Amino acid sequence: MKKILVYAGSIVAASLLAAGAGQAKASAATDVGMWYATWYSKVPAVNNDWLTNFGGSSLKQFVGDVNGDGKDDAITFNSGGTWNAALANGTSFGTPSQWVTGHGAGSDQQFLADVNGDGKADAIVYFNSTGSLYVALSSGSGFGSYTQWKSGFGTNATKLMFADVNGDAKQDALAFFSATGTWQVALSSGTTFGTTQTWATGFGTNSTNQFAADTNKDGKADAIYFTGSNGNWYKANSSGTSFGASAAWTAGHGVGSSMQYVYDGNADGYAEPHLYFNHDLNADGKIGDIIGREYDRSLKAIAADDIRMNSGFGYQATSLMQGNVTGDLYGWKANIAFYAGIGGGTWKVERYRQLDTVSTDTWLGFPGKPALNYRPLTLGSYQTYDSGDAAVIDEHLATIADAKVDWLLLDETNGLNNVSGAILNRAKRLAERIKLWNDDPAKRDVRYAFAIGRVQWTNDPLTIEQEAGQVWEEFANHAAIGGANYYYQLNGKPILVIYANTNVQTAWKNYTGDKTNTNHFTIRFASSALAGEYGWQLPQSGTVDHDEVMVVMPGWNNHVAGYTPVLRNKGTFYIQSSWNKVLQRAVKPKIVVINSFNEFAEDTGIQIADTSGLTGTSEKWTDSSGAINNAMYWNMTKNFINQLKNPASTYSAAAGFGSTQGAGGWSYQEWSYSGTTRTVNPMTWDAANSRWKGTTAYSLIGSNWQHPDINKESVRVFTAPASGTVTITGTIAKQTAQGDGVKVKIRKNDQDFWPAGGGYITITDTTGYNVFVTSAVNANDQFQFIVNSNGTIDYDGTNWNPTITYN
Repeated sequence: MKKILVYAGSIVAASLLAAGAGQAKASAATDVGMWYATWYSKVPAVNNDWLTNFGGSSLKQFVGDVNGDGKDDAITFNSGGTWNAALANGTSFGTPSQWVTGHGAGSDQQFLADVNGDGKADAIVYFNSTGSLYVALSSGSGFGSYTQWKSGFGTNATKLMFADVNGDAKQDALAFFSATGTWQVALSSGTTFGTTQTWATGFGTNSTNQFAADTNKDGKADAIYFTGSNGNWYKANSSGTSFGASAAWTAGHGVGSSMQYVYDGNADGYAEPHLYFNHDLNADGKIGDIIGREYDRSLKAIAADDIRMNSGFGYQATSLMQGNVTGDLYGWKANIAFYAGIGGGTWKVERYRQLDTVSTDTWLGFPGKPALNYRPLTLGSYQTYDSGDAAVIDEHLATIADAKVDWLLLDETNGLNNVSGAILNRAKRLAERIKLWNDDPAKRDVRYAFAIGRVQWTNDPLTIEQEAGQVWEEFANHAAIGGANYYYQLNGKPILVIYANTNVQTAWKNYTGDKTNTNHFTIRFASSALAGEYGWQLPQSGTVDHDEVMVVMPGWNNHVAGYTPVLRNKGTFYIQSSWNKVLQRAVKPKIVVINSFNEFAEDTGIQIADTSGLTGTSEKWTDSSGAINNAMYWNMTKNFINQLKNPASTYSAAAGFGSTQGAGGWSYQEWSYSGTTRTVNPMTWDAANSRWKGTTAYSLIGSNWQHPDINKESVRVFTAPASGTVTITGTIAKQTAQGDGVKVKIRKNDQDFWPAGGGYITITDTTGYNVFVTSAVNANDQFQFIVNSNGTIDYDGTNWNPTITYN
């Protein structure tokens, strides 16, 4: 007897056997979410040499925005009171010009500060003998005539500073006296500095260095001091009329440093302590290291981590300064070094956090991981991009909305403020573009939500509460970009997904601390894509069944030793192990989450991309024929979402299988040949085995399988009910690897249609061949799905559930 294997799952539910059951069952609407990466930085390289032969004989140098264009300019003060300016154009300082002369000849100190609040920095000089301050206001093209703004201020002070301490956008005069820790303030009215007031005493007595900067983002500069012996920093917040109680700011930061600075380097509104070491601190062979600590908006404090930001910069410079000379989109302040003795005065610039490739060009690779050699289709060509580029975001939103994706799950799982907020900055840009997109009634809404995960490093449930607070304040409840119109809601609340292992999940559920922030959200988790989780990597077995959420992904490889990649296998994992499990479910889940649109670091992306440059263990995107197909995963995604959301437009062989010829558009035939003459025999229904049978014993068709007989082709036929464009999908695979295989093809109206070029494709294994083809159809056009033997008919049972979806 012939060895015939018939798929054990061919017995279908009685409800699908009824006449007329031609399409997939409709179910309650399913929302589709998709993980989305906002971490792609691709900022222009910063030219290191910005200007030579400027300021070599100057007494003091500054950077500040003197013309109000948002870029900080290079300014020098020379003997005789001459002030010269070289305006920044974003890539260099331009030709220097004189802005005023005779302002400050013989003065003891000089400053650059915006004292009248017009957005342009002004020239200020100080004479210690009389305590006199003279100001020359900037017109945008020069400093005007100087006038005296104050006398009797700060004589013999340890340090003079200018900062806006009362929040009116005008920088005020401050004097610090080390012996008594006294801070005096003269507020700017815009035309003068007012009455001298004592704002603090006993704060910073005998300290090493002092500063005034806004540490709490209230618009008012606070008083700060540094103690070099132990690296401890303290601050006293400004109330607008005085400096308050002393409070520890950060500890153990700066022992042995050559210089200290306080500035808001990443423009998040919080000034932070930075250090310069005029030697090779990190032993990389480069002298001159900049170390910083940054404010963490989740912790609401300066984080204790020392960040190595720049290496080999500023060694033996005459002065080091900070400013946004490039016009950085996010306001990041570059480091500027001036060398009086080189080239008549040389100005060099290096980007903030130059050491970190994630913040400069993420495509070069994350630390410890290979470069990202994907080249996504972007703005008309295959190229890398910056996630903050508005044109790129808008293109992504158009692409994603067209695919009927409902919401994006932003991957912020390595810490919201990671990399100085570079990733979060781009998430905000995306949220802002989503607002503009959704506010256009002609466009299909796409919402966003956050996935957080700093807890994976701390294992402390409090971290979840802290990050939830930041997401709530800055996104979900934000007046402009928050709310249900923009932030995705689940069960009446914004959703917040937490990347955490099961131990942390349990700890969180048992956590009895304050949950005010997290109570704003519907909390869900992601880790190993367990039942009910919203990601991350699926197991080798594929999508996990769940009523609320099911995760689908094309494959996964994090390029970390000890983790077994989930192979794409020419699309088979995405089709058979992911989407088919969703689509074949009688009642669809409430949410399907796709992992992911553009996560190329762990090889889960589906965005149209050229993968020909991939190396190592990253899989090129090849179809079943072995050809690279840049769009295959995105085209599959669109088709699967269409099947999910529009079951009435989908005709599945298995769903339409029944006991009546032609029901649901499906009919069942046996073809035989005598020479070139074909005989078409309609099959007959075998009720005992719930299958269709031809004229011989093994000519068979089941719900999702076919079997030929000797010289008898098994042919399933679909008749199009209407005109349109359809996509035909389905995996053709042997039920067992035994035997000599089968030959398969698709004909359209009795003309060879697939494979391209005619003929058959031979299938010999259980992995099989993935079909994905598109065609225009007229009503009553027929597609004929043919299985033929390849010699013998031993083990010729072939799984094939063709699905036709109207686009």
